[in-house]
Amino acid sequence: MPVQVSGLTNVIGVAGGELTGYALRNDGTVWAWGQGAYGRLGNGGTADSSVPVQVSGLTDVIAVAGGDFNGYALRGDGTVRSWGYGSSGALGDGGPAFSEPVSATTPVQVSGLTDVIAIEAGQLTGYALRNDGTVRSWGHGYLGALGNGGTTDSYAPAQVSGLSNVTAIAGGFYNGYAVHR
Repeated sequence: MPVQVSGLTNVIGVAGGELTGYALRNDGTVWAWGQGAYGRLGNGGTADSSVPVQVSGLTDVIAVAGGDFNGYALRGDGTVRSWGYGSSGALGDGGPAFSEPVSATTPVQVSGLTDVIAIEAGQLTGYALRNDGTVRSWGHGYLGALGNGGTTDSYAPAQVSGLSNVTAIAGGFYNGYAVHR
């Protein structure tokens, strides 16, 4: 039977990750609850929380997405923030592969993304739709999840091959989806 999440009001968006929930409030803040391992809650710690806690330092957020071990936030200025587990480049911050697994317990900026209008998440993978109709992806390249013709992980966003005029995106376990005109 469904239960109401305690303490949340004025929610305009939600997203789910593995064992973690995210809520976007109409004041542009993001709240998280559930398992805190790897910094999934984005509040500076790794403790679990059965009640929503505010994700640190996020303002002017217009959309949220939840991956298996990560949270993503799209800000009104078209940039993206990420937090949680950094394995395989899931943070998209351009961090070096040799230093993984890196966790970000508070949000970091996804490298080089501007003019983003929608975000989605997959298994250690992030996707961003830009206002020019192109899609960027980063993270775990397993089974071609990044759509760039390869299977190598990407630590910073790269353009998805062969897509233009995209109007919507979605993320799956090891795949991404796009609707184009």
